[in-house]
Amino acid sequence: MSNSGKWLQLIVFALLALLSYGVYERFFGQASDIQYEPFTKGYSLEGVILKTSDADGRIISTIESPAIVHYADTEISVVTEPKYTLHQPNGDWIFQSKKGEISADQSELYFPGKVNLLLDSKSQERVAIDTSDLRVDVNNKTGRGQGVINVIKPGMLMTGTGSVIDFNNESIEVLEDLYAEFEN
Repeated sequence: MSNSGKWLQLIVFALLALLSYGVYERFFGQASDIQYEPFTKGYSLEGVILKTSDADGRIISTIESPAIVHYADTEISVVTEPKYTLHQPNGDWIFQSKKGEISADQSELYFPGKVNLLLDSKSQERVAIDTSDLRVDVNNKTGRGQGVINVIKPGMLMTGTGSVIDFNNESIEVLEDLYAEFEN
C-alpha cells in the first residue's frame, strides 16, 4: 500500500472517531452546570462504638454503627444503622434506626425515618415504641417526634401523632389523635 493510501485510511479513521464522539455527546452526554467536587472535607469511620461519659466518668450513652460520615462544612455527622443506648439508672433506652444524624454541637440526635425504642429494665415492665422523625436532646434526655407513635407495654397499647418523651421520668405525651387500649 502506498503512502497516500495510508494517509487516506488515517484521515477516514480520524473522521469516524470524531463522528462517533459527536453522536455520543449528542445522545448520551449530559450537560450540567454543576461541577461536582470529590468528598474531601470531613471524615468517615467504620465499625464505630462511641461512648460518652458524664463529669464523674460514668458512661451515659453509647452509639454503635457500621459507619459514620462527618461533614466538615455542616459539622453534621450521618450515622448508618445507629444503635443508640441511653444508659439510665432504672434501665437502658435502646434506639434503632436505618439512619441518624448527630448535630454540630453534638447535643442532638435526629432520626429522620422510622425509629424503634425499647426500655430494657430489670425493675420495670418492658416498653416498646415505634415512631419517626424523632429529635433527641441528649443533654436533657428528652425527645420530640413528629410522626405516628405506637407505644406497647404489657396491658397497654397507645397510638397517636406527634410526641414528647422524657426519658428521665419515662413519660410519653402524645400530641394528636390519641388512641389507647388497656387490659385489666
